[in-house]
Amino acid sequence: MIRRRISRTIVLATLALLIAVPSVVFAQSDTAPDELFKLGNEAFTAGKVDEAIGHYKQCVEKRPKFKEAWYNLGIAYSTKKKHEEEIDAYKKAIDADAKYAKAMYNLAMAYEDRGDDDKAIDYYVKVVDLEPKAVDAYINLGILYAKKGRLEKAVTEYKKAIEHDPEVPDAYFNMGIAYSKRAGLEEDKATQKVLIEKEIEAYKKAVEKNNRYHKAWYNLAIAYNKLQKTDDEIGAYVKAIEIKPEYPQALFNLAFAYQEKKQNTKALSFWKKYLSVASELPEEKQFIVTARAQVQKLEPAGEATPKDDKPKADKPKAEKTP
Repeated sequence: MIRRRISRTIVLATLALLIAVPSVVFAQSDTAPDELFKLGNEAFTAGKVDEAIGHYKQCVEKRPKFKEAWYNLGIAYSTKKKHEEEIDAYKKAIDADAKYAKAMYNLAMAYEDRGDDDKAIDYYVKVVDLEPKAVDAYINLGILYAKKGRLEKAVTEYKKAIEHDPEVPDAYFNMGIAYSKRAGLEEDKATQKVLIEKEIEAYKKAVEKNNRYHKAWYNLAIAYNKLQKTDDEIGAYVKAIEIKPEYPQALFNLAFAYQEKKQNTKALSFWKKYLSVASELPEEKQFIVTARAQVQKLEPAGEATPKDDKPKADKPKAEKTP
């Protein structure tokens, strides 16, 4: 899943990494593993992750098929970024229960963290086979397919997520990104326009479901810019900034949009706001050059800021993750 001018991280949608509780109650003679499991949960909750790992390991040594202990051990390893150990723990949980969809989902995320997207896809597919309403798995599948350039397949997965939960904004947001990428690859202008219109509709749905989704408002503005709908573009940037006032990309682009509309007083105001927000941000360095040049151009005589002779930077592009 949220890094950029064009952010490639798709905001990820995740199932909660909840501490599991045992699904089976054992006889009194077999209470030691249950006590160790309880101690592991208490240590984890207290932030004592190494201690929790020790308890969970002792627990599964005594009861090798204790799937919840393996699952929680995987979560504990994930907090330490020990992905190989995390993966092994989730696999052991699945060995104990071949239909343990929650462990499969976390295993898919662990493979993503390790950089093995193909295996992540395999396990997300297994999750939705077992749990056809696993909305987050469909969204993450879509993200991974988009990453691999399989944009139509990505859209299909987002549509499945929406079919099962029409209220989830991340599915619409990521669908908008997929349509944006497809439009960028399309040479036929008419088809490109259709894809951008679909992109716009997806972002509009995202903000309909979550009116505080500032990244969706930002990307919606970018999409309107592609169709030269400057008034709509401005409106979407304004919404993004209302939600996140110190949003450098949106402030920069809004200043440009006002300048294109010849509304120079507003443009100057937002250039200055941008500079006040971005001045200490290294990633904004090239854009600060442009902003200073525009302020110098628009400032009334006698109030101009020192001129910077460096070349202008291009207008920022879309932020891509939620």
